[in-house]
Amino acid sequence: MGLKNFARALLEDSRFHHAFYFTTIYTVTSVAIELVIGFALALALYFATISYRLNYILRILLIIPFMVAPITAGYMWRMLFHGAYGAYTYILTLLGFPRVDVYSDPNLAFWGIVLIDVWQWTPFVFLILYSGLSNLPREPIEAAMIDGARGFKLIRFMIFPLIKPLILIVLLIRIIDSYKVFDTIYIATGGGPGISTESISLYIYEKGLHGGFELGYSGAIAWMFFLFMLGLTTLFLMYFRKVLKL
Repeated sequence: MGLKNFARALLEDSRFHHAFYFTTIYTVTSVAIELVIGFALALALYFATISYRLNYILRILLIIPFMVAPITAGYMWRMLFHGAYGAYTYILTLLGFPRVDVYSDPNLAFWGIVLIDVWQWTPFVFLILYSGLSNLPREPIEAAMIDGARGFKLIRFMIFPLIKPLILIVLLIRIIDSYKVFDTIYIATGGGPGISTESISLYIYEKGLHGGFELGYSGAIAWMFFLFMLGLTTLFLMYFRKVLKL
């Protein structure tokens, strides 16, 4: 079939188009939320006037989700939001809300998947950014605070420029990892309801190894996905070099 597989995927396969669209929206949404929450937690702990021991305990508690295997995380959240016997859905019924199976609802499944990713990978963002903040020189920040810089101005004009390279590295790692998501979606929704949460990696698996056994076609999609990620990473690294003025 050769190039016909590539033409078929690009021009005819609406399911592939949907998988690419879903994966892109999922990646942008989850990574953006993780960056905001992770940066906020890092700043809060950086400026917190607490003992070293308490700081150490809080850091351990915050990174616990990061130590859970993705398959385990997917199954755990699937059970927590199960429509019949999930703990969270039971609590909602006690509060007077109707019982809903989040991962079987087309309108909620996307946000359920995003929730798993945010819960598991925000600790990674927090850990990297907090490490960067902890190694910043204190003198310029303290001088800016003495000069009256507070709150958003201090973060925007002092802290953010110093930590921007590290933020770009975190973004690159998380974007690459989110685009190739497979295990949590496979466990939590299986790509459903229907194909509403089907990622590119899951679609390649379904076409090549699970149902279709179209190895040539799934291989063509995998190559296109690889080239897309290669191009995206190259553009990101070019911008990174520009920021660092290398």
